[in-house]
Amino acid sequence: SIHLCPAFRCVALCSSSVQVMCYLQQHTTKMYIVTSSYLVRATLALVALALVVPKSLHFWLVLVAVSGHVCRAVVKSRVFSTPCEPVLLEHGKATPCPSSSSSQGAKVCSADSKVHSYEDPLRWSLLPSKGINRTHEVHMQDTDTAAVKICIMARPTHDTDCDTSGAYPSSWHFQGRSRKWEARIQLRFKQLPKNPLFVGLEMEGYKRMPLLVRRAESALVAAARKLLGPVYRSHGDDPSKADAAEVEPPCVSVPLYACDQMIASDVGEEPDITYSLQGLGALRAGGFATFREHVNATLDDVSTDKVYTFCIWSVSNLIDLLRWEIGLPLGPQMDSNRFVPEPMVTVAIYELAEDKKADGSSEARHLLSLKRYFVQFSYWNTSSPPALKTLQKVIGRSCQPALEEPAAGAEAVRQATFVEQLVEYYLSPCMSR
Repeated sequence: SIHLCPAFRCVALCSSSVQVMCYLQQHTTKMYIVTSSYLVRATLALVALALVVPKSLHFWLVLVAVSGHVCRAVVKSRVFSTPCEPVLLEHGKATPCPSSSSSQGAKVCSADSKVHSYEDPLRWSLLPSKGINRTHEVHMQDTDTAAVKICIMARPTHDTDCDTSGAYPSSWHFQGRSRKWEARIQLRFKQLPKNPLFVGLEMEGYKRMPLLVRRAESALVAAARKLLGPVYRSHGDDPSKADAAEVEPPCVSVPLYACDQMIASDVGEEPDITYSLQGLGALRAGGFATFREHVNATLDDVSTDKVYTFCIWSVSNLIDLLRWEIGLPLGPQMDSNRFVPEPMVTVAIYELAEDKKADGSSEARHLLSLKRYFVQFSYWNTSSPPALKTLQKVIGRSCQPALEEPAAGAEAVRQATFVEQLVEYYLSPCMSR
């Protein structure tokens, strides 16, 4: 309908203008003067593109996405946030920002109390599980293959006021950066890997994805390939059609050199993963080809007397863990549940054993029986929690999670459709006055 209906293109531009006006009417005249020039030029640029670029479906989808995202970004900008002195948190301690005027007093906005009482909806657990963990905590585990230490830090994207004030743990790390979260994994191998290592996501269950979701997923995978390199994506095998053969669960994985930072240290000299790692090890941002060669060379000479630290954050621009959304930076953000059979995802670092089929060819699928795990942990979001049986299946019944089954006779909440999410994303700002 977008491709065939010219009227929709006019509606898209008009709705963007309406969103801009609704936002500007809620703020001061000074803000209007500051932003009006930029917004007018942006609108003229969109109109010019509409006249010269061929009328393709993809162009108009991008046009609507960019215009809507720009309008939403205006109101979320720190310029429009409630005035408050900036705060720097040095590893949990609130200190006034150096740029703040001491004569006016340091308005820390009760950062100390807010940091101590901070809690976000993200939960995770090492596997095999010993309990449910939260963000900004360090947890360790020894397995037969490796000794693992993990810390997941995240900025409160679900709470704009908290993000702006900096009243949350690890805000010292996220200030001035665009990343939404960062996972730090530190491991010492007990068994040396014999094949290339992968880091990937595994999903529980199987669900056939609708066509629109598969198209959106293809765009996300294409964007991930530009960020991370080669990406292996499988929707899994349908258990009803597999007979007695082993089925592959839905998964996505990349080579371990797709991480953003790697640090190799001697035992006892490894860095504290709760503090700044700036200037340590090698960064993928310094050049992907050079970084890939460095990681491969390091892992080719892997040792049980070394501690390896891996940091991952670039994919956070596509996956928002706290809002439980997935989407391109300039596009609509969609509920993560549309891309996974169950709202629980397992992160793993593993190697694949070689397996020959009857015809002599190698098995291309990432079957569970072929994986040897070095790191495994599952994560989920309490705002969209998994079913109790799924949680107990993954982390075990001994954890006694604080999650209850819906009461008998309780009315199920209908989940919005893909189209309804798009409509709400672009039109809700115009309706919320």
